[in-house]
Amino acid sequence: MQIATLAPHYPQPLARAYLTDFSRVSGFFEYNPRQNSDFTSRLNYLAARKSTIAPSLALHLKEYNRQLGCHQKTLENIELLAAGKAVAVVTGQQAGLLTGPLYTIYKAMGAIRLAAVLAKQCQHQVVPVFWIGSDDHDFAEINHIFVPTSQGPQKIAVQDKGAGRQSIGHLPVPEDITDFLQRLEELTPPMGWQQEGLALLKETARQATNLADWFGQLMTFLFKDWGLIIINPVHQPVRQLSVEVFQRAIETAPATANLLAVASEEVSKAGFTPQIQGEKDKLHLFYYLNQQRTALYQRGNLITDRQGSRSWEKSTLAELSRLSPASFSPDVVLRPVVQEILLPVLAYVAGPGEISYFALLRQIFTHFQQRMPIIYPRPNITLVEPLVKKLMTKYELPLDLITMGFAGYTDSYLQQRDTVGVESRFRDLRQTIRQNFGVVVNEVTKIDAELKGLGKDQLKRLLKIIDSFEEKVQQRHRKKHQIALRQLQKLEYMLHPQGQWQERVYNFFPYLLKYGPALVPSILETLDPLDWSHKVLFLD
Repeated sequence: MQIATLAPHYPQPLARAYLTDFSRVSGFFEYNPRQNSDFTSRLNYLAARKSTIAPSLALHLKEYNRQLGCHQKTLENIELLAAGKAVAVVTGQQAGLLTGPLYTIYKAMGAIRLAAVLAKQCQHQVVPVFWIGSDDHDFAEINHIFVPTSQGPQKIAVQDKGAGRQSIGHLPVPEDITDFLQRLEELTPPMGWQQEGLALLKETARQATNLADWFGQLMTFLFKDWGLIIINPVHQPVRQLSVEVFQRAIETAPATANLLAVASEEVSKAGFTPQIQGEKDKLHLFYYLNQQRTALYQRGNLITDRQGSRSWEKSTLAELSRLSPASFSPDVVLRPVVQEILLPVLAYVAGPGEISYFALLRQIFTHFQQRMPIIYPRPNITLVEPLVKKLMTKYELPLDLITMGFAGYTDSYLQQRDTVGVESRFRDLRQTIRQNFGVVVNEVTKIDAELKGLGKDQLKRLLKIIDSFEEKVQQRHRKKHQIALRQLQKLEYMLHPQGQWQERVYNFFPYLLKYGPALVPSILETLDPLDWSHKVLFLD
């Protein structure tokens, strides 16, 4: 597999600074991911705390990962965590359909590769863990995928039948999943691993009790050979171990919201836009009312839901969280804290948005008697198929368009092939007409002053005729190059769809159906987690 690299570049200024100018943002983080000594420091911190995982969690993780179809290596990794002999590189993402956007796969790959590198570097066992974002209730965000086609990204979605604000981990696989997979078959070429892959998707969808478990089955299928541990936080054993976070968030409310507000102000003063817009008096916990996830707030001396329809004394709600932890779930602010309490986290593999919101959480970790782990950037990858590579070569496409976008490139391409200089010739023509017409009008007004207005109207009509003629000339020019324009449009569809990086739009399975399961190790082998450049992988 041929590989090209591009300079690391994130659109988000804070995440970009994290990659290229860490000193600007170092005050928002506990560790520098570029410093080997900080990994040693973090490892020593975890050792001093005798960090391990609870026996109940180890037992649950073994049972759950077996259900997902894991290999023995995953079970061995869980045993290492339970015995205090290993630390974890963790990553996570929402439970998107068919694993969601490509970057979900790259996060898992990043955790696997970083764990392997750090195990050698630190001379200590390091295992990869994937935390399913099954708490999340934004069904519209995960109910679809985009498939790459020559006509552009094609969206396939399942219907929302009353999902409301239920957590994804509580939602069954939708009834219309058969239609969804049929559409996927129609949009992918009948070649390679298509039929085997579709059979896998149908069978796992049939077996899964909910969307998060289906996601977990697919991630396990892809990464079972590397011992990836999957954790689903909506399960009772995980919730039970999260109680101390729930109780402290309730008992010290609105401390979390206040700390977030202070951090947001500091980030703003440093010249960045805070990733999270905090709300006053928010607990950053959700409570399940009739299976619907509702945010909690402090109102006076009481804790209420958003609408104020339910209220509790702090002590009552804290006790309720102890007795019924499954009724609570953390939001994006407290999830990393829960993760920190449950697992010995050496590093967390984060995307650009996560890097930006972790910048707000340092003091919140401290408030919960924890320390923010090392935040490590995930791999950034663009996949280039053979036909796309051929077109890139044909048009000598600049590689940086992959990350910077195609805006203006088509116009530039046409201008370079305009041997007549259409735009400049018509510009000169308009200028000449305006000048000469003005001279004539000035002369004829000596006959009748009212001719000045008439002359002005006639000039407008003449310029409109010229504009129309220029547009027709440009249309003929575009038509002459229409094959090239279609192919350039296809390149944009494949490499920078919807004005975004490929990894943020397309799903992994259309590629897997074409190239087969060997695609996973092929990509993994190219990844060096110490190299933060954007990888362009030319598939064979």
